[in-house]
Amino acid sequence: MKNIGVSAESLRPVFPSKTFPNHLSVVTGCYPENHGIISNYMYDPEWDAEYYIGENSEPVKDPRWYDREPIWVTAEKQGKLTGTYFWPGSEADINGVRPTYYGVYDGSISNEDRVQKILSWIDLPKNNRPVFMTLYFSDADGWGHDYGPDAIEMSTIIKELDDNIGLLINGLMDRNILEDINIIITSDHGMSAHSRDRVIFLDDYINIDSVRVLNWSPVTMILSEDESIDTIFNSLNGVHPQMSVYKKENIPERLHFKNHYRIPPIICIAEDGWSITDHDYFNDRPTKFTGGGHGYDPINRSMHGILIAHGPALKEGVSINSITNIHIYELIAHILDIDALETDASFDSISVMLR
Repeated sequence: MKNIGVSAESLRPVFPSKTFPNHLSVVTGCYPENHGIISNYMYDPEWDAEYYIGENSEPVKDPRWYDREPIWVTAEKQGKLTGTYFWPGSEADINGVRPTYYGVYDGSISNEDRVQKILSWIDLPKNNRPVFMTLYFSDADGWGHDYGPDAIEMSTIIKELDDNIGLLINGLMDRNILEDINIIITSDHGMSAHSRDRVIFLDDYINIDSVRVLNWSPVTMILSEDESIDTIFNSLNGVHPQMSVYKKENIPERLHFKNHYRIPPIICIAEDGWSITDHDYFNDRPTKFTGGGHGYDPINRSMHGILIAHGPALKEGVSINSITNIHIYELIAHILDIDALETDASFDSISVMLR
């Protein structure tokens, strides 16, 4: 696919390089501070409500959390049928619209069955067939967390995922339509190796009971409970060489992570490969902080993913520089020939990919 299509040197995630923020950035063309899904777990102070991911998560299905319209909603509004199997946010009726076809996430469904679901949609009569479809495999993430990105076990799962993509390609070839379909292969983030020797203990510097920690590692987001923001910040700032600490309003502009009310007032960011926790959690879980993780500053190449695309709308045998994942939105909108919404994405960033 890479040899006969278009590929990027790498795909930069948005900050934080976590699953849900990046999936929503791909399909909205917006940074998390604009689409509202700032982390896999977050707290809304206006509603006194919590958002969390996982199978059967009710907040994931609640449209009030999503501030921007995913591209399947825009496409449906413009008369095009869509299908998602799977994608974060597709289980919610955002702006009153869901994909025509969608699956409630079920991790027990095999990758082979996921591919067959997509092929079954393609087999529908033309008037019932979706023109935009998503397919999601979680194995690289799961195995990466368990073993770390450099473990020999990762070779096995990469081969299996390549076979899964091959199953889709072969299904399209059997139907004699491979050259009629644009395929975008991508990932939401990379993975960095963890070690129990690279851990920052927050309770060495502050009283954990006096704050509310909304996210722990590698991006720790802190709400004040008893202490003032200045007191907490001064207690954490500069205390560990592998941790940067920011007040929300002073976080680097390149991270695009200050302009949403759900973003807590203090953000601590561990250096690549380091983890943040407290002593009790660390001591009670002797197998934690091994394997791998993500969420780090996208400036780290370890957090980058892949972008490979092939189809009639795309050039052949072309390699482009690294790009940020928000721009994939413009690529999809152009291929679908829909009027894109105003976003953070830029058509100029992906125009070099197109015929």
